[in-house]
Amino acid sequence: MGFTRNWDSSCPRVWDSWETDGTKWVIQDLAPEDDNAALEILVNHLLTDETLCNLSNISEDAESVDTIVKIWSKFLAQRMSLGCYTEIEGKKTLVALNVCIVEYAEEKLPVDEVSRGDAWKNVLNALNYIDSKCNAFEYLGVDRLLYALGLVVKPEFRGHKLGSKILAAREPLCKSQGLKATSTVFTGPASQKSAARCGFETMVTVSLKELAENGLKYPPDENRTIKLMYKRYICD
Repeated sequence: MGFTRNWDSSCPRVWDSWETDGTKWVIQDLAPEDDNAALEILVNHLLTDETLCNLSNISEDAESVDTIVKIWSKFLAQRMSLGCYTEIEGKKTLVALNVCIVEYAEEKLPVDEVSRGDAWKNVLNALNYIDSKCNAFEYLGVDRLLYALGLVVKPEFRGHKLGSKILAAREPLCKSQGLKATSTVFTGPASQKSAARCGFETMVTVSLKELAENGLKYPPDENRTIKLMYKRYICD
């Protein structure tokens, strides 16, 4: 089946905008011309900051980096990702983004066929393990949803709650496409708290210790958890 975004003259669509201390911020569809900038931000910051990637040392495994870049590129091409920009004198600069894709119940995400690199496989196996604990589509009663694999804010722009703003912008994006739910694996306490503030609820909680006990290369820490979280939307 697959999802095709109707990318017409109204795109990229703006989902939120505001001003603070003389800075204008805009959250919109990630523009195609910014895909390379988005990938650079993801590689330079998400791979070192996100819990599973960091613990798997993915940034030190060139084959794994190449794999995740290919996967992100496929996701970005669907044109459902969100970008947060600063706007100064009409010029927009990408400072944060969320890689999103529409996932169908009967179709697997296009990740396994391009999976190379031991570090990436360790991350993927953790994600697959969490998914095996609960069928999100059955749990939510939907046949498609907005899934995300990568929310990152450039370090110099952190502290402005941009992550929460981007999560909130999923709602108008989803409603515009008739999507009734979104789900994401949140791996760090800060992102989990931010998601909860935005109305996300927990579907599955797994400790790093549980991952380690199931043969994955993570520290056996029972106090550090990753969560599969979701939010429902009411579409007109």
